[in-house]
Amino acid sequence: MIKKIVLPTILGILAFGFWISPNFKEIAAGVAIFLFGMLFLEDGFRAFTGGALEKILAKTTDSLWKSISFGVITTTIMQSSSLVSVITISFLSAGLVGLAAGIGIIFGANLGTTTGAWLIA
Repeated sequence: MIKKIVLPTILGILAFGFWISPNFKEIAAGVAIFLFGMLFLEDGFRAFTGGALEKILAKTTDSLWKSISFGVITTTIMQSSSLVSVITISFLSAGLVGLAAGIGIIFGANLGTTTGAWLIA
């Protein structure tokens, strides 16, 4: 019942946005490309289930403190908490890490964002 209402409503909002603003097309295309990329990223990580990546993630995120440390270290190395968050969400949806580990990694990524300021100060 809800699916029959939600999809036409979303399509109606998109059509109205395309009609009102030409910039809306660019924004909608950007969001669509981002979501399309997330789907492919999730499918790619599903191919790694049961392999070395899953074993490494299981060992480095088996406790809350390890997952927070993992998030801090990866964000410090990559200098992008957004990238770490997106990859963590893909790991969660592919089943490579659990929910508690994912929350710990994202929390650690938010802490790791400040390491650049800590090192400079």
